[in-house]
Amino acid sequence: MSDSSEYDIAVIGAGISGIATAKCLLDDNFRIVVYEKTDHIGGLWQFTEDGYGVMRFTHINVSKQNYCFSDFPFPDNTPDYPSHVQMAEYIKSYAEHFDVIKHIKFNTKVEKIEKVPSGWKISTVKVDKKGNHLSGCKKSFAKFVAIATGHHALPNMPHFDGQETFRGRILHSVDYKDAITNGLVGKKVVVVGIGNSAVDVAVNVTELGGEKPISISTRSGAWIVPNYIQGYPTDHYACRLFFWLPWSVANFIFELIVQSVYGSPWHWNLNPKMRALQTQPTVSPTLVHHIQRRNIEIKPNISALQGNNVIFTDGSEIVADAVVCCTGYHIDLPFLDTNIKDLILDESSNKIKLFKNVFSPEIGASLAFIGFIQPASGGLLSVSETQARWFSELCKGTVKLPTAERMQQEFRQDQERSEGIFYASARHTIQQDPIVYNDEIAALFGAKPQLWKHPSIAWNLIVGTCGAAQYRLQGPHKWDRAKEIVHSVPITPLMHYGTMLIIVLLVIFTFFLFLKIWF
Repeated sequence: MSDSSEYDIAVIGAGISGIATAKCLLDDNFRIVVYEKTDHIGGLWQFTEDGYGVMRFTHINVSKQNYCFSDFPFPDNTPDYPSHVQMAEYIKSYAEHFDVIKHIKFNTKVEKIEKVPSGWKISTVKVDKKGNHLSGCKKSFAKFVAIATGHHALPNMPHFDGQETFRGRILHSVDYKDAITNGLVGKKVVVVGIGNSAVDVAVNVTELGGEKPISISTRSGAWIVPNYIQGYPTDHYACRLFFWLPWSVANFIFELIVQSVYGSPWHWNLNPKMRALQTQPTVSPTLVHHIQRRNIEIKPNISALQGNNVIFTDGSEIVADAVVCCTGYHIDLPFLDTNIKDLILDESSNKIKLFKNVFSPEIGASLAFIGFIQPASGGLLSVSETQARWFSELCKGTVKLPTAERMQQEFRQDQERSEGIFYASARHTIQQDPIVYNDEIAALFGAKPQLWKHPSIAWNLIVGTCGAAQYRLQGPHKWDRAKEIVHSVPITPLMHYGTMLIIVLLVIFTFFLFLKIWF
């Protein structure tokens, strides 16, 4: 890589979103640099013994077809839900295959990003594994900047009344590796939260010898979704036909399917305060099993900590050795000036003020935020890649953003729609359904799959999930294997035969209606 400190585009972060962004920009021959503060790529998918990253036992909870790069599928022998080891190896293979690695400056922390007349000035320092500075500040310049540091940035650590008197340990899930590493074997543990990380922690402590029952404390309850429904990954049921249905109808169908597997969530004391499609699904094949065997119990919100006791809002209390807070993260952008950060982020509510979750209407296309989305029904990877391709087209000048006024108007409309659908929570401020969102963004640069252009797989595109490759069927840098890969993604029998049955019934109904009118 050249030693020059001037680039067309700078990418901040070499996690999955940053790697995808770098590859898309290289496809268009931009001169780029990627700044990564650690010594590895992959972000949270790279397990580390101390620090930010996945737990030792983590598997993705989205199928490999929907959590992959659009023109680089997983090897055929990869299981439906890859482990974090397989994910890290996959990301590395992708970065090596597309020659992204040589553009990354590792152990380089971005201290400040400032707007200048020619674009952006970026101040960086070399750091060690603990974040200690190893060099003085270095300046570089770029016409465009893509921030891909992710929204899992700053742990959200709750405060409990009386926690200073608690004799046990209180830790955030960011520091949890497994029950053995964290010394929780034989311990009584309370897990706060009921998202995917919380359920993973509770099940792990249970299965590795924590004192049963492990308690999950939740204030909002949850719908627990299985990994498989009728033998197919659950996210394979997310398809265009499903999202074309009226929201109330789609929600009724989804809840009916989930309850056909696990029964009513109220039967297991999960007590969700929201409808199933109003929240990011908590995916677990084993939680209900452990609740049924009384290895795990569901408790309400914590009222206070006192000595060795955890007291809940229903008045019950238990003696506990540790409280693990799986309470999510705040978005953190410490390298932005306050005047720019205020245009982007409302820190008090964890809401971002971005057009289509990517661009500030006041700043425009020169500063992009890639991957600042919480997927509701699939993986982040396809979303980040679609955003990156849009950004690259904007950098080339082949497409343009609307006016600032129009972007503000659409942002308000999108926000009102989101608030009308999703449960009010800091967890849902950036929630999107990947197929719906990807279709909308891909349409802006010609990559949304159009049924009439692909008649041989039109049925797949309507009733199948199709995977990430569907966004390489057309548009810039389309892929000649895209149709083959889309066709290989299974269509669930429920969507396939169920839709056919509905069509047959509609034809019969229309026929008899015609007879009644004319005869």
